[in-house]
Amino acid sequence: ALQRLRLTLPRVPCSMRVVVEDATSSATVVLRVQPHTTIAALKQQVFEEFGFHPLVQRWIIGQCLCADERSVA
Repeated sequence: ALQRLRLTLPRVPCSMRVVVEDATSSATVVLRVQPHTTIAALKQQVFEEFGFHPLVQRWIIGQCLCADERSVA
């Protein structure tokens, strides 16, 4: 019989290094995130902290363009 494995993620914040780029420059910033944090929430956090509107942000994790509902984990 098949057994279903359940992955339990810690609910503690961790640091995530993010490279922010535009047409003329790039910078690395560090964000505090939780494993269950969604890309939409990260976009809002970057907007509040750095002024990049969520509509112009594109998040790529591991060569995959992320949908807003995806979590960091």
